[in-house]
Amino acid sequence: MQVVNHQNLPQRTRFYQSSLANDAFDRGQNYGQADNAYVIFLCCFDPFGLGEQRYEIKRQVIKYPDYPYSDGETTLFFDITNLHQTVSPKLQNFLDLLADRKVDEADAFIVQLRQRIAHVKQDRKWRKEYMQRTLYEMDIENDRRRAVLEGRQEGHQKGLQEELQEGLQKGRKEGRDEGVDEERLALVRDLIDSGQTKEQVESFLINIHKLSPQQAQKYYRLALKK
Repeated sequence: MQVVNHQNLPQRTRFYQSSLANDAFDRGQNYGQADNAYVIFLCCFDPFGLGEQRYEIKRQVIKYPDYPYSDGETTLFFDITNLHQTVSPKLQNFLDLLADRKVDEADAFIVQLRQRIAHVKQDRKWRKEYMQRTLYEMDIENDRRRAVLEGRQEGHQKGLQEELQEGLQKGRKEGRDEGVDEERLALVRDLIDSGQTKEQVESFLINIHKLSPQQAQKYYRLALKK
């Protein structure tokens, strides 16, 4: 998921494809037996500014674009804000879900996806994977704050104050619970066990769970003791 265009998607694609390539080849395996690799970006913007809803990137032989050069690597970019509906109906329904548009709730895949999301968020067995997947939410939060600051520079002081006030009220509400949240402590321990640094864990608690820096430090210290 990409919320803001940092003008580095081709380079990121190269990194992800190289990581997949390392996993695709077993020692002694024939190169022709390697699995195909797909990298998919779901963007809240047009990644190339060409007006397409879907972009498919593959390598080709210069001067001979029709030559079937097949190395198994494919990269797909989707602009979920694009309303051209040039993809299949089922894929369009999925993109509409991501964009928070009206979807066909009778679609079996949408039903399954909603159930899976609920399961991942509630099942302790899936916590580590879920926490890794929610790292992108930190990027979203940082992008939102950046947008708020830019809006303030453009004269939207009132909107900024309302967002900050809302965040403060939410933080105070969470801070009223003086008891130690064992569930949150378990989450912090999982983050530590997965190799997250002190700064990363505290940043996650502050940005995603809306804790104050003092509360984040407290949970980190308690997690280390247990």
